[in-house]
This record gives sequence, structure tokens and C-alpha cells, in this order.
Amino acid sequence: MSSEIPIYSICNLMNTENLPQDCVVLDLHDFLERQEKSASPHRHSFFQVLLIKEGSGEHVIDFQSFPIAKGDLYFLSPGQIHKWDFDKATEGIIINFDEIFFSSFLAKRDYIKDFLFFIGNANYSLFKTKAVAKKVTAIFDKIYEEYSHLATNISWDLLRTYLLELFMICDKEMSQKEHEHYDSKPQFYLLKNFERLIEEHYIQKRLPKEYAEILCVTPNYLNALCQKIKGVSAGTLIRNRLLLESKRLLINSELSISEIAYQLDFKDNSYFSRFFKKYEGLTPVEFQKRKELNFLHK
Repeated sequence: MSSEIPIYSICNLMNTENLPQDCVVLDLHDFLERQEKSASPHRHSFFQVLLIKEGSGEHVIDFQSFPIAKGDLYFLSPGQIHKWDFDKATEGIIINFDEIFFSSFLAKRDYIKDFLFFIGNANYSLFKTKAVAKKVTAIFDKIYEEYSHLATNISWDLLRTYLLELFMICDKEMSQKEHEHYDSKPQFYLLKNFERLIEEHYIQKRLPKEYAEILCVTPNYLNALCQKIKGVSAGTLIRNRLLLESKRLLINSELSISEIAYQLDFKDNSYFSRFFKKYEGLTPVEFQKRKELNFLHK
């Protein structure tokens, strides 16, 4: 590894201190003309929403590759590693904001965590707008127009309201599609809450029974639901989140294997190495050195 994966704040991503530090709205085409940072793997300390209006290319999020298309909407949470390789003619709008900016006008300050696309799982990062394309595009255009008043009289609360409207429209559409795979709404919300709990506790809680207790169901029921809807066991979902974080940390050259093992609450680095090799087929060191890891190399 020649360098660590950088973590960008809203300001240092743009190489300027003259923009607001909690919300920035950008024209994607202009950004691609001026910036090269996003072409290399990096993380954000903020949330990002990206709408593709036209163009082609590839977006890689947490080791998953997504070919971009018109109408694609990407949701990224703090900590996710991503890079993109977009054609310079690609058009769209980028919205960067931190959690405090969005939650400051809401009674429920952690409301953003209710949205499945913001739990930090790449499986939910891409939203195909199709059915709500006009609504989504109109909201982005309103946000961009309002933000263009930055030098005069921008209404930050109006921007927050537009963001909330956008998230609720997408959440409703995503939930309706997800509901098709469930026998009932309670099942949908149970699995949704399970995935949220994994995101919060995957380091400390590794057993399905620990989550089943919180969710007030039996481990067998939780596992059967995961098998039916996700095609894998509850334990596999927990383990996959732990493996993802392992990969994120392994491509950061500043951390040793022992430090990563400690950070992920393994009793020692040999136990961590055995765990990683069992499920990835590579030792942590082999994973770091693998030259064909396209996510790391242009």
C-alpha cells in the first residue's frame, strides 16, 4: 500500500475554506472539470447525495461496482469508501451535507438513521428513480437554484425542507419495492431494524440471538426471515458487515494488522487473520498486497 485512504471534509474536498462547512451543492460537470480527488478511493466525513442526469462511467462503493445511468441516485454515508470514473461530459448535481445541518430543524435529531439508504450499506446506495424521476429531478433543481443564492439571500431551512422531501419520496418508493418481498409490513420493519442494529453494534454483538433479544423475536424466526428475504442467515449479515469494515481498515496503510484486530474487538491478530482468511480466502496481508484489487488502483 502506497498511501492511506483519505477522509475528506466538505471543505478540503473542494480545496476551499470559503464555502459553508455544513452544506454544499455542486454541478457535477463543473466538479469533474475541476477535481481529481473523487477519481481515487476516499471517504467522507459527511453525507452525499448524487443525481446522474446524463453520462456514463463507473461508481465503486465499498468494493461494489455500479455502472452509472441517467436517473441514478446515489446515497453515501460517512465512512463509506468510494471512487468514481465518470466521463467528463457526465451531468448531474451533488449535495454534500453533515448530519447536524439536516437534523437541526427536526424534533427527532437522529431521523436520518430511519432512511435505509443512509445506513452505510452499499446494497442500498443506488436508487433507480424511474417511477419518481420527475419529482426527484425537480427537487434537485430547486435545491440547486436555492443554493445559487448563496451570495445573496439563501434560505437554509428551505434547503433542509427540500432534502427531507427528497428523502421521504425515495424512502417511500424504496419501501414499496421492498414490501413486495415480504408477507407483511411487520416483517419488513423487523428486518429493516435488524440491519440498523447491525450497523450500530456489529463490533460488540456478533451473535444473532443478541439481536433477536433486542427485537423481541426468537433467533430461529430472525434467521428464517433473513434466509427468506436476503437469501443468507442472520449470522452471515452480521459477519458481512464485520468483513466490510475489516476491508475498509485494511486498505488504510496507517493501521497495522494488530491495530485493526484491536479496533474490531478480536482478542488478537492471529484470531482476526484466521477469521478473515476463512471467509475471504486471503490473509489480511495478502488482501493488502493484491495488485489486481481494482478498487485501489487506477
